[in-house]
Amino acid sequence: MAIIHEINFFDYSEIENLGDLERLQLAFEGIDDEELMQKLEKRRGNGRNDYPVRVMWNLFIAMIVFCHNTIESFRRELARNSQLRYICGLRDYQNHKHLIPPSRVFTGFFKLLYYFFFSP
Repeated sequence: MAIIHEINFFDYSEIENLGDLERLQLAFEGIDDEELMQKLEKRRGNGRNDYPVRVMWNLFIAMIVFCHNTIESFRRELARNSQLRYICGLRDYQNHKHLIPPSRVFTGFFKLLYYFFFSP
């Protein structure tokens, strides 16, 4: 009789050993979000686009991956971490009044996501 060793299909040790930026890149690649992005961009229409929908979505995902519980702690992380800003789409060369979105921009985007996911 052959001995069959138990196979663990849910081994996350390789992911746990990655750095935060590498895990963030995996999250970006693994989320099928194109349909949502198109709906959000359509809703925005020709309104202000200081912080594009896709950038705000990337920031939302990054906030989760980096385990920040508050917008302000995440904004401090963005101020400190230029690689994170770059990966999320906040480019230093863009002419923004604020390179990092103000708290009100995050709050407005989170309300928009809530509307899309939980509104009847």
